[in-house]
Amino acid sequence: MHAATFIRRRKIILETQLTRKPGLLRLITVHEIFHFVWARLGNPARRSYAALLKAEAAARARGELGESSSAKKTHACTPDYVCESFCDTAAWLYAGVRHSPDFTLAARWRNFRRSWFEHTFGAKMK
Repeated sequence: MHAATFIRRRKIILETQLTRKPGLLRLITVHEIFHFVWARLGNPARRSYAALLKAEAAARARGELGESSSAKKTHACTPDYVCESFCDTAAWLYAGVRHSPDFTLAARWRNFRRSWFEHTFGAKMK
């Protein structure tokens, strides 16, 4: 485990070794910050993101955009998986890291997620 987020205490703890891997540090930091976003997102947006993941599962999409969501991915779309997928997708979009061995989701599904974030947060991504 490289990091932990404590929502109620408004605290993120990062492993100091991450300073030696700036790309991974950015991915993990953005991921952890988006746990706070998830907590404030509201149920309609959370359900909408879960529906996107259910559509992926129905189409048998493989892969993910981060280690934590890959570890939790099931066909049941559990709440833990949905949250981790949301945070990993945000890290993929916002951390400025273009390549990672953990980015295994096909481009088709990445584009759907990018569109969801653009629609939900109102900002076009490069």
